[in-house]
Amino acid sequence: MKYKFEIKNVVCVSVLAIALGACQSTKPAGQSGFLRDYTLLKANPQIEGQLRYEAPSASLKSYTKFMIDPVVVHFAPKAEGVAINPADLKALTDYFHAAATKKLSADFQVVNQAGPGVLRLRAAITDISKTIPLLNIHPGTKLSGAGLGGASMEAEALDSISNKRVVAVVETMEGERMAVAPGLTEFGHAKQVMDIWVDRFVANLKKLHGMS
Repeated sequence: MKYKFEIKNVVCVSVLAIALGACQSTKPAGQSGFLRDYTLLKANPQIEGQLRYEAPSASLKSYTKFMIDPVVVHFAPKAEGVAINPADLKALTDYFHAAATKKLSADFQVVNQAGPGVLRLRAAITDISKTIPLLNIHPGTKLSGAGLGGASMEAEALDSISNKRVVAVVETMEGERMAVAPGLTEFGHAKQVMDIWVDRFVANLKKLHGMS
């Protein structure tokens, strides 16, 4: 009887995964209008789901101080996250901003005023896909990715004095299938994705500045 009960549960979870899997895939959110110009963005062959632009006449290496604007929600027209509670969205924007501030501060100076060598960072969450914790408990559905959540964002780095764009990025990303903790909360994968974005940006900065 125990064996039959376990099989039944596996089947039930699998059916739920099939039913919900289509709506849980994180698709590109599309242009939200947060960025002033999208025409120069090109697909990044090194990062799936990312469009990127880097000004040929400027470099992130020229900047050692950073201003971080408050992260905003600026949903794309077809975003799924429009139904999310505003309080939850506020918590997510605060999380994104805090993560960027904390991780940049570890190696660089975060400032509140424009000036020479100061880069202004602007970012918007353009969509959120909720995690389904139930589908991340069982190994079978976890590996299928049916319960994965994620996020979409648009961001740009501007020279704080001239306001000229140095870098711009548009990206949609799902959480990692093998990570356990993010899959157990409704917005765990969205937060994980934000951490990955920040870590990647800081790692690139450190590499440009010759830091190990």
